[in-house]
Amino acid sequence: MEPPSGVPAADARAEAKAQLQLRLRAKGFRDLALLRALETIPRENFTGAAYAELALRDTAIPLPCGQTMEPPSSLAQMLTLLAPRPQHRILEIGAGSGYSAGVLSLLGREVVSVECFLVLAEAARSRLELLGIRNVNLLWADAFDLSPGLGIFDRILVHGALAEPPHRFLGALGEGGILVTPRKSEGGAQGKLFRFRRAQGDHIEVDAFGACRAQNLLHGLFRGD
Repeated sequence: MEPPSGVPAADARAEAKAQLQLRLRAKGFRDLALLRALETIPRENFTGAAYAELALRDTAIPLPCGQTMEPPSSLAQMLTLLAPRPQHRILEIGAGSGYSAGVLSLLGREVVSVECFLVLAEAARSRLELLGIRNVNLLWADAFDLSPGLGIFDRILVHGALAEPPHRFLGALGEGGILVTPRKSEGGAQGKLFRFRRAQGDHIEVDAFGACRAQNLLHGLFRGD
C-alpha cells in the first residue's frame, strides 16, 4: 500500500531522520538522551501530511493561528540550556503543535504544557494521546494568568519572546530551577536566548546565549477558529 500523499516512504523517512541526527551532532549537540528524544518522537505526526517531508528537515514549519514550529536545532539549543532530568517537573509555555511537549515527556517526570489557542491545544492533546504519552498535561490557558495551584517547577521552557519574564513565571521556579526563554531585541526580529537560574532564596542568575528568532508570547485566550 502506498503511503498517503506527501508522507515519505519508510526507507526515505528513516534516511531523512538519520541525516537530521547527523546535522544536529555536527552543530555540537552531544547529549544522547536529548538526541534520542528528538529522534523518538515523530515530528511529522505533529505537522500533518502537507508538511510531513519538511518535518524531517532542520527547518521551521508553519502552524495554524499564525504560529510556527521551531527547527529541531533551535529546540535542541533551548533544551540543552534547560537541562531537563528524569526527576524534573517541567512547565512549557506555548505548546504549539505539541511536539516539544512530546520530547520533554521523555526527558522529565511530568510536563505541564499551556497553549493560548484552543485549536492548537486540542490538536496537540490529541496527538500526544495517540502516541500514548501520559505524563503531559496540556492546558488551554493564558500563560500570564496561570493558577498558583499548578505548583512549583524544576524547569520552565518559554517558546515566545518576552521583554522580561513575569514575576509569576520566576515565582513558579523552584530552588535550583532553570527558566529558558527568548528575549526581545530592540527594534528587530532577532532576539537572544536567556537562561534564568534560581539560586538560594530569591536570587536569580541570568546568562545570555546566541541569537534566535521567536514570535512574541501572546497575552490572552484565543479560540483560533
